Amino acid sequence: MITVTPVEMSRLIRDLREKTGAGMTACKKALEASGWKLDEALTALRKQGQADMAKRAARATKEGAIAFKAAGKSGAIIELNSETDFVARTDEFKALAQSLADKACAGEIRQPADAAPFIESVQTKMRENMALRRLARFTLQGEGLVAGYIHIGAKNGSLIEIAAPSAAAAAHPAVAELAKELLLQIVGFNAKYLRREEVPAAEIVKEKEIHAETLRKEGKPEAAIPKIVEGKINKLFYQTFCLLEQMSARDNKTSIASIIKDASAKAGGELKVVRFARYTLGE
Repeated sequence: MITVTPVEMSRLIRDLREKTGAGMTACKKALEASGWKLDEALTALRKQGQADMAKRAARATKEGAIAFKAAGKSGAIIELNSETDFVARTDEFKALAQSLADKACAGEIRQPADAAPFIESVQTKMRENMALRRLARFTLQGEGLVAGYIHIGAKNGSLIEIAAPSAAAAAHPAVAELAKELLLQIVGFNAKYLRREEVPAAEIVKEKEIHAETLRKEGKPEAAIPKIVEGKINKLFYQTFCLLEQMSARDNKTSIASIIKDASAKAGGELKVVRFARYTLGE
């Protein structure tokens, strides 16, 4: 048994708390059990932390935050989950979410499982189950811009990739302005797809069946139903969920396609939305 003074005890407890984020009582017990050997106490607490995490892993993670990072030609958006909104609102959790977004942008995290080592210490300290639910990373293949947006409260966010014909066009202020407007549009109007060709055929079949059944209940002639359904799919589905067919949030009259065309004219070359991601917490 190593003999330590009260001052040394306090220092060891403080050092162990800083390294693990564990409570004072837990740190003191671990040090006492290890004979006040810091390395052994640290190992013991890490093992206990792993055991605690295994127990917490079964608990649902329904709260959390969305975060993004855009740098150079890459950008990433992530959804980090926690058990409670209380933890999701802490500075530690917010910093972790941003750190994971930074690492995803840099390519250090490519799938949710890669985040486990970075989550461990915060999870142990907060004593709550946490998980990186999903992430998306965009990297330009040529010139253009990758940008992101997080709505107030960090419950909604979006990421977009816009291709430009040249470095000069990509650097034009109109491109950044376009990205900002589209990012807000994606979140505010719940865009799911870029263009109608991306919509799964099964989803369209389902929508048509729903509209057809509704029309039959309304007493519409069977022969007229297919044409009416096509009209509803165009107006109520494609124009609602396909970004390029939506009306702009600025006035609900100008199409997104025309806004992109106007920005292209200002930038001096055709701008194209390559892809986007929209994240809503828990969706």
